[in-house]
Amino acid sequence: MAYFPLFVDLKDKNVLIVGGGRVACRKVLKIIPFESKITVVAPDICDEMSEILSSNKFIIYKKKRVECEDIKEAFIVISATNDSSVNCEVANICKRYGILVNSVDDIENCSFIFPALIKKSDFVVGLSTSGKAPDVTAHLRSLIEKALPSDVETITNNIGLLRQKLKLIVGEQKIRAKIIHSLLQYYEDSDFKLSYGELESLMNNLVEDISVKG
Repeated sequence: MAYFPLFVDLKDKNVLIVGGGRVACRKVLKIIPFESKITVVAPDICDEMSEILSSNKFIIYKKKRVECEDIKEAFIVISATNDSSVNCEVANICKRYGILVNSVDDIENCSFIFPALIKKSDFVVGLSTSGKAPDVTAHLRSLIEKALPSDVETITNNIGLLRQKLKLIVGEQKIRAKIIHSLLQYYEDSDFKLSYGELESLMNNLVEDISVKG
């Protein structure tokens, strides 16, 4: 069964990581850039997790076994222990309370799965084989990352700002979409080397052309 890709706002949301080993560390590192409230619950943690906690004071660590009350407060839960019975128990509690849960390497106890991620500021790509072959997604992530323009963050910011300006001067969405498409084509043809000012001038010319033809 294929999983539906859904981008979720995690800013200030409670994310619970169950487990303190290296797998849990990898999940914490993936979550940190998305500005959520992270809590790690585990009786013991590895040296790598200790380093992460030391350098990220906003992460809460509870040195204990996970309990139902820990889970009920979470927006999403990631169970990353090496104890299948604990992972299964966590998943069952999450399902009871309608909380999204990822049980690492246990697709049967997952209501969501982690994609292979590419994150460049607000530009995010997620890749998945719906749990069938994570090595494939990791390999393809590497290929895609190499193919992306080196300044994709600037490209995203420039077009995002111009899109907001365009909304103020062009009322019809279909026309705005056509202008943005043309603008992106010019941008690509220049190997994405145009400045913001040059892009804005091009956009204004495109708006004027459409108004004259209109």
